[in-house]
Amino acid sequence: MGYIKVIVLSAVVALAIIFMIQNITPLNHPLGIRLNLFFVNWESTPYPTYLVILLAFFVGLLTSSLVGINERWRLRRQVKDQAKKTEELRKELNSLRNLPVTGEPVVAGSVDMAGEAFSAGEAPAGSESLALLERLEGGPEDNGPIAGKDKR
Repeated sequence: MGYIKVIVLSAVVALAIIFMIQNITPLNHPLGIRLNLFFVNWESTPYPTYLVILLAFFVGLLTSSLVGINERWRLRRQVKDQAKKTEELRKELNSLRNLPVTGEPVVAGSVDMAGEAFSAGEAPAGSESLALLERLEGGPEDNGPIAGKDKR
């Protein structure tokens, strides 16, 4: 990708030079830069127009290069920080993988209000869900007047 950028930039510079050479008479006209403010009046010495165009081109090239270098340094620093963070997280993951497994397995969502864990087949004592669970375990005949009937 870098080679393509160099080729395109070289082609643009070559076309600009060809344009200036073919139009040397109009571009040879002296051009001065003037700044008139309330408190400052400044005027540069007149230079040929093609020199002013080349100067503006190279000032723009230099400015964009400095912005690009700054962005590259910022991105490199960000990549280094991310690599360091990734390595720290990898070390933490490896240390957690090496911990012994202890305790009872806990099913997701199976912690009651007091923080006591219970298994998936049992419910905490004194809860409304215990009565509902017992009612449902009794079968379709115990679940009310329309239990066992086809609901189609």
